[in-house]
Amino acid sequence: MQTEVKHSLSGSIIHTDAPKDHDGEGKDFAPTDLLASSLGTCVITIMGIEAKRRGWELGKIKIDVYKTMTSEGHRKIKTLELEIFMPSELDSEKYKILQRVSEDCPVKLNLEGSVDIKFNWHQKNIKRN
Repeated sequence: MQTEVKHSLSGSIIHTDAPKDHDGEGKDFAPTDLLASSLGTCVITIMGIEAKRRGWELGKIKIDVYKTMTSEGHRKIKTLELEIFMPSELDSEKYKILQRVSEDCPVKLNLEGSVDIKFNWHQKNIKRN
């Protein structure tokens, strides 16, 4: 139930393990954890690409992803909830643009319709233009 995946171009390695509540040891990411992590990292990547194209300094973004599995029927992801913490230095226009482009994350677009996805945005002291 433990696996190793190697990226052919970079040689990076990812290990997975089934979760403890599903006959594994829970030593590494479960495959569904990787899917949840893919959503969070995709959102950050899409915002980073937009910031780079516009010549913006983005600062640090933190995303906590919370995964809820189904409790009946086939075992699958029921919900993914993202707590997105944006840098306080961003002005309101940039903040709104980054929120909008995050909706175009390819992972999100692929999961919509099968997983309930919720983005919760957090930013203190939003600068007004």
